[in-house]
Amino acid sequence: MLSIERREKIKEILLKKKNVTVSEMAELFSVSTETIRRDFEVLSKEGFLIKTYGGASLLFKKNRTVSQKVKTSIMREEKARMAQQAAKLIRPNDCIFLDHTTTVFGLCDFFADMPLTVMTNSLPVMEAVAQHSNISLCVPGGEFDQKNQAFFGIETIQTLKRHCFDRAFLSCSSLDMDYGLHDSGSMIAEVHRSIMENSDSVCLIADHTKFGRTAYVRTSPLDTIDVLITDQKVSEDWRRCFEGYEIQLIECED
Repeated sequence: MLSIERREKIKEILLKKKNVTVSEMAELFSVSTETIRRDFEVLSKEGFLIKTYGGASLLFKKNRTVSQKVKTSIMREEKARMAQQAAKLIRPNDCIFLDHTTTVFGLCDFFADMPLTVMTNSLPVMEAVAQHSNISLCVPGGEFDQKNQAFFGIETIQTLKRHCFDRAFLSCSSLDMDYGLHDSGSMIAEVHRSIMENSDSVCLIADHTKFGRTAYVRTSPLDTIDVLITDQKVSEDWRRCFEGYEIQLIECED
């Protein structure tokens, strides 16, 4: 395995586990501990991790950007469970919006046989939906973002503002009780705001790692959400918070 591939794998593991040791990574990749320490040094300089005694910890950053390839490979089972529950909210002939996140992409596995109108700025969603003649696919245009595998920009926003949706499905970078939804960039946040403003029902799909944190851009308050789907039971504080905003909570435990 090339060093760049190994470091991408280390990123995947850190995003899921938050902490790793030199010895376990050396054993996993069948390399020396010195090789892993060099990998940690490179990732530390990238601002991805903090080196600790005998290991490394994920560095939480407000504007962290991770490639879609890495995001797709983590928490696959959790994402599938959440997507399956989210798909149960969709009704035949609905007009829905699916955002660019890998969490939302999983819905494509669960509504293939249903007559729908789907708008999305996600290239992977476009490719998946385009295979089904019963689904009318609409795309908002814009400039292609390679890292996120999606389209953003002024043209995207203008198109979204001209359309209305029965349901919108999106995710976020983080979720905070006081400040609501956060995203890693202003253009992503603006797309999400436009979607929420023009949807009868907004479903946020967010795994447990996103709770109680903030990111670079505040997107919207919690009262913009109608349904929240997550992969674990939430704390009583979060439960009361969602009840206060009359948000339907769906917990997808294993």
